[in-house]
Amino acid sequence: MAIRFRYIDKPVVLAVLICLIVFYSGLCKTPSRYPFISLISKDKVTGITGTILSSPVKSNSGKYYTSLLSAIETSTSKGEKSSSKGRIIVYIPSEIVESFYPGKLYSKAKAKGAYLFEAGGIYSFSGKFTKNGFVSSACNFCSWQNTITGKIDFFRALCRLQIKRLMYGWGEAGGLLLALLCGSKEYTNEETSNAFRNAGLSHILALSGMHLSMFSALAIFFGKKAGQKKLTFIIRIIALILFVWFAGFSPSLLRAFICAMLTIVASMSGSEQTDRISILCFSFLFQCVISPSDINNIGFMLSYGALAGIIIFSRISGFIYFKLFPKPIAASLSASTGAQIFTAPISIKFFGIYSPIGIIATTVISPLITIFIYSGLMLMIISLIFPIFQKPSGFFINLQYTVIKYSVLAFSHMPIVQIK
Repeated sequence: MAIRFRYIDKPVVLAVLICLIVFYSGLCKTPSRYPFISLISKDKVTGITGTILSSPVKSNSGKYYTSLLSAIETSTSKGEKSSSKGRIIVYIPSEIVESFYPGKLYSKAKAKGAYLFEAGGIYSFSGKFTKNGFVSSACNFCSWQNTITGKIDFFRALCRLQIKRLMYGWGEAGGLLLALLCGSKEYTNEETSNAFRNAGLSHILALSGMHLSMFSALAIFFGKKAGQKKLTFIIRIIALILFVWFAGFSPSLLRAFICAMLTIVASMSGSEQTDRISILCFSFLFQCVISPSDINNIGFMLSYGALAGIIIFSRISGFIYFKLFPKPIAASLSASTGAQIFTAPISIKFFGIYSPIGIIATTVISPLITIFIYSGLMLMIISLIFPIFQKPSGFFINLQYTVIKYSVLAFSHMPIVQIK
């Protein structure tokens, strides 16, 4: 009871509880902040031009990539045109998106003209509207704005392409590292990806707080070496901004970014101990305001649910674990248990499965992933500066990947709870 009242008496917590009831009980339907508007009705639209706002993500079927498009103009088969505005989901055929990707060169795409698909580019698509969005059959042209922001966006696109080329050279290990650093899963081995899901480790592949905290830790390390506390804060902020700029703002990564920035601000103001539950609740409310479309996103729910479980239940479960295990293992088990308690209902509702083994699997695999990312970053930098080291670096990163892969496969064969 004491724990319950400890949180319930906070106004920000009460505000979140009210929002949860309103949003997820069906009492209120979240309106679109940027509804699609055009003088041409959707059933007559055969072409659309707009700016891509998010890096394309491969669909489960593998046939399309999906991306958020800010509409500029629509057209019909008769040549009629209309200015338009609002945001829609556009489905782009995989053979078109992957035309520049190493190992995925399609003659069909090359014949029509290959384009680099990334956030910030302006594209013209042919296709038709469906109930889920605009399904493209072809891309007619691509351009990048001749402005400072346009050049920055194009530079980001080229950097992401170069990283993909390097990761492709590292095989399956490069595919996993690419997913962990960029959120791009084009080269992630399907067997490994399914094993992560069945082992209750899907959160590791989703860009979130774990990845952001690792970059923050690197910034703290270099900041302390400089010996100035203010410089440490500046380096942390720059590192976080650069990472989310490069990886892209997914709902879970946006949550992690807001929480991280709030924590830094609290530390800069002299707060010795941050109130994590208040920071999480404020982040929830702030994200709902700036990006209401995230509310019904599964990644958004899992991200907030996992962190809420860690904060609220880790202390309770910690009393048991700290008596049975060494402190590092006990801390990891208690955090994993708390996250699993809150995310299990969401996983069962949307995926129909729940993996209890995820509590233990997270404790074992997370340290391996941490080492994998840090060493991968170091080897990646070395390979980009000295290309001669690309193959030796690939050998070492694949050794680590082999350990991770077979460890995850072992956990994935454990019993799961399946509800149809």
